[in-house]
Amino acid sequence: MVTRSILRPVLRPVTRAVSDTIRGFNPRSLFAAGEQGIWLDPSDFSTLFQDAAGTTPVTALGQPVGKILDKSGRGNHATQTTSASRPTLQQDSNGLYYLSFDGTDDGMATPSIDFTGTDKMTVWAGVRKLSDAVIGVVVELSTNSDSTNGTFALAASIGGNNYYAQSRGTVRSASAATGYVAPHSAVLVAEAKISTDILRLHVNNAAPLSSATDQGTGNYGNYPLYIGQRGGTTLPFNGRLYQLIVRGAESNAGQIAATEAWCNSKTRAY
Repeated sequence: MVTRSILRPVLRPVTRAVSDTIRGFNPRSLFAAGEQGIWLDPSDFSTLFQDAAGTTPVTALGQPVGKILDKSGRGNHATQTTSASRPTLQQDSNGLYYLSFDGTDDGMATPSIDFTGTDKMTVWAGVRKLSDAVIGVVVELSTNSDSTNGTFALAASIGGNNYYAQSRGTVRSASAATGYVAPHSAVLVAEAKISTDILRLHVNNAAPLSSATDQGTGNYGNYPLYIGQRGGTTLPFNGRLYQLIVRGAESNAGQIAATEAWCNSKTRAY
């Protein structure tokens, strides 16, 4: 893990209320009907711990994050047991908080999440990529979505000035949005549905890039979500993660727009 300077101390927000509702919308509503998934919010310090066991709270900028609690209500908390591979809490010039991934060995993972009841997925991520030099995985279901059935991935780069999403039933389909040169901030939205071969990638509220390539058959699987790395070992993300929401369901236009706007309020990408 690359050592980062502490810009200034930030006290744990005992008296600082974090509102989860913006313009009448709360991302927790995405999971109100029992949908499986995860919501990670680094701006909510009550969810951040320095150790994977969740016993030592994060109290200052620059401290490692070994555990971040899932706010979806599904209990899919993300951890990193190796102290040298933990992202750190940082704050940008707009006063917004994020997890900083060093592009070397930082990453986190959840326990296996059971998505076997659905072939539909929606992913939102507020990110800032700092390099286009190598592939950088933001989030991936399973250790390798290239070869594992019932998986998906979202990447901040695939070795170029792009963002990338892929989904796989028994066949892999991919969509790439090009022309986004690092350093670059984005709110990414990926929509996928295996049975109808839908794969759409939105960048900063622009019209989505779509792929209708065959995704094969079946539902998504029961695998861990890996954040910031493939399988916790390769394709490290070099950048900032402001928000991450993964919903094992098809989302309507209103839900997509409201969640995208909510993530942008935490990222200020556009």
